[in-house]
Formats: sequence, structure tokens, C-alpha cells
Amino acid sequence: MAQILFLVPDKNDPTCYYRASGIAHDLKNRSGHEVDVLSWDQVPVTWQLISNYDIIMLQRPYTEVSANLIAYAKDMNKPIWVDYDDNLFVLNPENPAHQTYNSPAVQENVKRCLRAADVVTVTVEYLKQCYQQFNRNIRVIPNAFNDDIFRRRELKKREKRVLWRGPAAHIYDMMTYGKEINKLTQEHPDHEFMFMGFYPWFFAETQNKSFIQGMDIIMYHKKILDIAPEVFHVPLHDNVFNRCRSNIGFIEGSWSGAACVVPGWWNVPGALSYNNPSEYYDAIRAVLSGEVDAEKQNQIAWEYISEYLMLSRVNNQRVDLINILLG
Repeated sequence: MAQILFLVPDKNDPTCYYRASGIAHDLKNRSGHEVDVLSWDQVPVTWQLISNYDIIMLQRPYTEVSANLIAYAKDMNKPIWVDYDDNLFVLNPENPAHQTYNSPAVQENVKRCLRAADVVTVTVEYLKQCYQQFNRNIRVIPNAFNDDIFRRRELKKREKRVLWRGPAAHIYDMMTYGKEINKLTQEHPDHEFMFMGFYPWFFAETQNKSFIQGMDIIMYHKKILDIAPEVFHVPLHDNVFNRCRSNIGFIEGSWSGAACVVPGWWNVPGALSYNNPSEYYDAIRAVLSGEVDAEKQNQIAWEYISEYLMLSRVNNQRVDLINILLG
């Protein structure tokens, strides 16, 4: 039995849930190896700690400490696996994390981590292409629905609700589609437009807008089931950073039972796709006006997720990777 260490920036972060902490239990059972998940601030990373593990995986490493740790671990002949879910070289200035990741020192740290890794895993093919100049051994392991934790129950009847969720990092995306969202709220006063995690204060005030505070990932999955939205929308501006994002919104929206409105480059069955603000508006309007059968769209989407994007299936790719790293 091998000992595997996942080092992460924040165990409570949603990206960590999808890439490390949330997948560890199933991966342990599936691989037969021990998998520990530790955050950087949880324990001092020393040579004694590193020596206890057969594989070191670092999720989203970007600091000098993480780059130095990789070099140190490689001197000890430990296989290094790094995982990224975003393109950290192209954050928009409007993104609150831009100041952190746009630093020349941080960008050099990310390059060091990419170059030194024995293997790099990413969420989508586009991100793989962006990072390939730094490492040729990159594998795409998509984000997946955690069927180790959740089981889908009978869905509630759809409420007249339109749900968006996300952090302040999506401010530029929301501004890009603000005109269309304002128009939809005014044309459909019988629907509640709900915003979870971040409230776009720059939207026109209407009685049918509401805000829900962010919450931990487990409570969030339960909450969106209870909300029972008719539409779950993911407005993304078309740029390199967003094209490197994964389709978590499609997975979560489909879990909630909603019809999902997503960018066309995701290319997922059952979702209503758009390629510009006008198509985004038309897709949501078609569901709210009854032109599109939301239940049928969700059924198609969930069948696709059940076949290809369940953690019990996707984690097999990680098992194969671990076996290769162990030699």
C-alpha cells in the first residue's frame, strides 16, 4: 500500500473539493492506497513529512514555497504530480485574484512547478494546450459529480426560479451579460432571479431578484436541490481564461434538475448553448416561455453525466496515473 499526499491551498475551497479533498475517499477505496489531504498552513512541510509519502500531489501550486518543495521532493526521488484547474497566466484585470497571479514572481513559480512535475493533470483540453509548452506529460481528468457522497433522489417540481451561482471573480462575466439579465428580469416578473455567492449590485433593481449567501459545498448541493430552479445559467465572457474553465456549472445545474444554459465551447448534451449575449438571452427566454421542455433537457444532460462524468468512473484515470507513478 502506497502513501499519497495531496497538498492544497485551502481544503474548504470548491476547486479543492473537485480536485483533491472531495475525491480522496473514493480514490483511496478504488486504488487501495492511503491518501492524505493537507493544506499548506495545516502542517509544516519538512523533509520528514515528504519522506513519509510515495507520491506528492500539489493542487494549484503557485508560491515559491511550493516550487521549492517540488525541487526538494525530486531530490528525494519522490514522484511529483501537479494539478491545475485554471490558466493562471491570463487572469483578467477585473478578477480579484489578478493582482496575485499576475505577479512576475508568481508566474515564474507556476512555470517552475509545471516544468518540474513528473505529470500534470488539468480539467479540460484547452488548458492542456496552454500548458504544454512547459510540460509534455499532461493528462486531462475532468471534474466529476461526486457519487461517492451524493445520490440523486426524486426531483421536486420545478419552481419559477432562475439560478446563478459564483464568486466575485465572475464580475466581468456578469457585466458582459448584464443587459440581457436585466431584460429577462423585467420581461418575466413571475420568475425569481436568484444570485448565490455574489450579488451583482450594478444590475437594475427589480422585485424579482434575490441573493443567497455562499455556503460549504455539501450544503450547497442540498440547497440547489431545494431551490428547484427552472434554469441554471452560466454566463461566461469568451476569452482564454474562461475557455480553460471546466463545466462544473453544467454538472451542478443538472444535479439541481434545471435546464442549463452554458457557453457553446463546453459542447455538452442536454444543455442550451450560446455563443454570444443574444443567444444567451434567447436560450433562457425559450425555457421561461415554455418553448423548450426543461425537464427533457435535464434528463438528457443527467444521462450524459451519469455515463461519463461520475467520480466513480473518472477516478479510474487517477488510479491508472498512480500506478504509473509508482512504476
